[in-house]
Amino acid sequence: MRIRSRHYWRRRAFQTRPERFSAAVCDAPGTIARLSARPQPPLSWLDRLAAFLTTPFKFLGISGWEETGCAAEGAGQPVRDAQHSTDGFWTIDVRLAGLRIGSASADLAEPRFLRLEVEPGTKAHEACERTRVLQDVGLAFGGAVVVDTDGPFLEVHPEDDFRIASGFGVEDSRLPIATRTPAADGKEAR
Repeated sequence: MRIRSRHYWRRRAFQTRPERFSAAVCDAPGTIARLSARPQPPLSWLDRLAAFLTTPFKFLGISGWEETGCAAEGAGQPVRDAQHSTDGFWTIDVRLAGLRIGSASADLAEPRFLRLEVEPGTKAHEACERTRVLQDVGLAFGGAVVVDTDGPFLEVHPEDDFRIASGFGVEDSRLPIATRTPAADGKEAR
């Protein structure tokens, strides 16, 4: 049985409570410095099952998401197959091949990771529904950067800017870094 989530989180909050987003000012270098040196652990079966109960608390700011005011574009490969939860989200932990916030690019001399949270009601979610995101496929993405305070660790919430490119590897320079460019100051284009 698949539970269809009708509540959207970040996207709906931006539409109904825009003041929540206006206070965050992007610090691109500081945000990039928070990239993880290791991937996050996979979601447990309990995490995936209870998500429809816990995600609303994140929306309210309880063990939730902290806005960075930044938008990123990046590319990389999932470290494991995408995981789907009862809140409707797809969770994808990515080893980065490239990441840019405004004019600041991540130094990937050492492996760096972040989590993609693909929310229902977005083109990115539709892409995940159409094509299963498996470990080691190439991904190109863009979207708002938030801090998941459970870690804390960085997440990108792609909406329209998300592509699955099988046959590309992390080292493959043909894998594009997303098609949409954030504003020059790294702030999310609205």
